Amino acid sequence: MKKHAYAIVIRLFLFIALLYALHLFALNAFEQARRQEHHGDTGLGIAIVLGMVSLTMLLGFFIDFIVQIKRKRPTGYLTDALILLALLMPFGWFACNWYGLGQNVACKLPLSGFGAFLEWMNL
Repeated sequence: MKKHAYAIVIRLFLFIALLYALHLFALNAFEQARRQEHHGDTGLGIAIVLGMVSLTMLLGFFIDFIVQIKRKRPTGYLTDALILLALLMPFGWFACNWYGLGQNVACKLPLSGFGAFLEWMNL
């Protein structure tokens, strides 16, 4: 494998590993909360951690995206662009629903594709 191919694999691994670790943390937190008499705000805590992890990844991948463009590495910046699109999808969903653009083609196609992906992953 080339040096740049390893970089793509590392980027994808970091993205997936961080989200999977957060998923395992959430499962554990909800299991612990289920055992307690007063459940507390477990969901809110998980949402805050997800927000911090997502914003950190957005910032990191955006900076890497700019660096890859300056170094003229198309595979690197295309991988970063795909990861950034995945991280920005919730913002797009919120904006489309907030402004009532759910039936607009610009909103409908990506969101239906994302919904199909979530169904395929059984989430």
